[in-house]
Amino acid sequence: MKAPIPTTCDPYWEEADWLPPWHILEQWCQRDEACMQAKLQAMLSACERGDIQYRRSDGKTYDDPVHELSRRGKLLIQRQSFNQWCTALEGKTPLSSGMPSVPAPTVPVWAQHHRSLAAVATIQPATPEPVVTPIAALAMADISVAADGIEIDAPDAVNEDLPEEELRKRAVTADEIIHAFQVKPDAHQNYKWWKERFTNPNRYKKILTARVQMGKASRGNLHFPSWWNPFLIASWLIAERHMPQARAVRMLEHSFPDFAINAHLL
Repeated sequence: MKAPIPTTCDPYWEEADWLPPWHILEQWCQRDEACMQAKLQAMLSACERGDIQYRRSDGKTYDDPVHELSRRGKLLIQRQSFNQWCTALEGKTPLSSGMPSVPAPTVPVWAQHHRSLAAVATIQPATPEPVVTPIAALAMADISVAADGIEIDAPDAVNEDLPEEELRKRAVTADEIIHAFQVKPDAHQNYKWWKERFTNPNRYKKILTARVQMGKASRGNLHFPSWWNPFLIASWLIAERHMPQARAVRMLEHSFPDFAINAHLL
């Protein structure tokens, strides 16, 4: 296999947040044609799944299939999302500069206006309706984490409990959210990532829009977990750029179909 021929312009590629597929493949496959074909198809499939972010190079708004954009030479791949996907796949990335110092936008500039309108629509879905919990009471809450789930201790006067039958119509437990939305590829790291956000509401205030009922400290063998709206969790993951839109929607529809009625608004 022949390694890519270095040029005096190579350092400029390292400053680019969006890259054409041929440049990535040259670094990845050292111009091995069979390797380039195989990895191109893997990369395009990852784009379709939402694991890799991409955009058109001509700035148009037509929603052409990613394979068609690649065939016509109009496809650009976001460096950051490619690095994340490739590192999860192989443990490393072929791009010499690794992660960019400033993250590139999740969507191209021409699509940001449409995304902002869609984000407004996701603030309050038609169904199900979450129970609003007073945020001011969070400053008085003592936080505890049980071995088998995430719990938040709060005064009963603030945290008005709903029957589980009613809660099931509006939300799911914190553990169910953690198992359904895999933000981190490793299960243990994924649990720690979610635990940090569920048990630090004053630090991660935006996630509170998805909480239906606060948890309470365990009493013996009885556990009282917090309850969360999966639709609003998916909306928060997308808005905070913790997960690509297509992947969040796919996980919502797979694990919580009853809450995915308005998934087209995400």
